[in-house]
Amino acid sequence: MQKPISILLIIITLLGFGHWDFGFADEYRLAPSDTIEIKLVGQSDLDTKQTIAPDGSISLPLIGRIVAGGKTLGMLDKELDTKFSKYFKNPQVAVFITPRPIYVVQHDLKDNTWAVMSAKSTEEARALAGKNYCGDVQYGQTINVDTNKTPDWWESNWYKVITAAAVVIGVYVAVHR
Repeated sequence: MQKPISILLIIITLLGFGHWDFGFADEYRLAPSDTIEIKLVGQSDLDTKQTIAPDGSISLPLIGRIVAGGKTLGMLDKELDTKFSKYFKNPQVAVFITPRPIYVVQHDLKDNTWAVMSAKSTEEARALAGKNYCGDVQYGQTINVDTNKTPDWWESNWYKVITAAAVVIGVYVAVHR
């Protein structure tokens, strides 16, 4: 029994699956428009909440501007530990990501108007999308939903048709008397 398990472990190691994540998902990398919170234990006056700029950077007290985009939370945490160690002995930095909002775009087919709403949770997004929406909801996603129904031509124009028919009949009767 040990031999097959040993062979399996050797194959897994040779294939590069040594971390047991099997390559299904990489750790999330920060991107522009992500909102992050940075807390420095014992230095609450340096705590900050920032949105990553389009160029991928953030600006921190004492340190200045640094690039956060493209890094994982762990990578950014280690970099900040190193940078803050110039000012504090054994700094303990914690970096958190605030979930991206979920945007729900409602297209009213009857009036041909659009409403864009921002949801802070998946439950709120599902409520805004309506009971008929059954797709997946994730942070940072934009959900498009149609509301009402496409107007029926007859429903919108019946009175015009009846009015036109009455006028034609009236003219016909007036001419043929």
